[in-house]
Amino acid sequence: MNEPRSRWLDAILRRSVPELVRVACVLALLGLAVMIYPLLFPGALGIVLSMGVGHMIGFTAAGLYLLAVVLDVARRRDR
Repeated sequence: MNEPRSRWLDAILRRSVPELVRVACVLALLGLAVMIYPLLFPGALGIVLSMGVGHMIGFTAAGLYLLAVVLDVARRRDR
């Protein structure tokens, strides 16, 4: 009874790790683009908003990457 659950969980972990890394990469690039915005259109409000939003997107990307690493380590430990 535990075998089908294990196969199901392994399939989710195998698929979710690359997807999480892919989403983390896209978010990191998006965060960098948001942080570059004040260089193209200078202004005090633009700097404050872009740095806040850019850092929030960057922290989210780093968190997703860390989650992917933890899931990958857990999957490899179960083998």
